[in-house]
Amino acid sequence: MAKNRLSLKLLELRQERNLTQKELCAKLNISRTNYSYFENGRRVPDVDTLLLIAEFYGVSLDELVTGSHSVVNESKEDTTAYDLGITLVRHLQSKHIPVESIMQLSKADFDFLSDYKKLSEDNQSEMRYLMNYKIRKQNQ
Repeated sequence: MAKNRLSLKLLELRQERNLTQKELCAKLNISRTNYSYFENGRRVPDVDTLLLIAEFYGVSLDELVTGSHSVVNESKEDTTAYDLGITLVRHLQSKHIPVESIMQLSKADFDFLSDYKKLSEDNQSEMRYLMNYKIRKQNQ
C-alpha cells in the first residue's frame, strides 16, 4: 500500500531520533507489528495511539497527521493546558467514562475539572460533598 502523510511523518520522526521500531514500541508500550503497519501505511492508528505518539514526539496532532507544521503559540501556559487536557481525557477514560461523554464536555467543564484536580485532597472531598448535597437538594 502506498505511504500516506501520516506514515511518512511517523518514519521521519522515528529516524530523526535514531530509534528502531522495537525501541520506540517498547517506550510507547505498543505492538511492533501494529506500529510497522502504521509506518507502512497499511493501518491508521486510533485516536488514543495518535495522542500517545504525538505526545512522545512533542508534536501537535495536526503535524503528526498532515505532516505540516502549524504555527502555534507555544507558550508554556498553552503547552501546560494541552498536556493537562490530554491527562484529563486519559483519566476520564480510565474511569470508564465513554468517549462520547468526554467529547460533550465544554471548555468550562474542562476548566472546572482542571481546577478541581489542583485542589488538595481535603478540598476535593469537600467539593464532592457539596456537589452531592446540591444534587440531592435539586432532585427533591
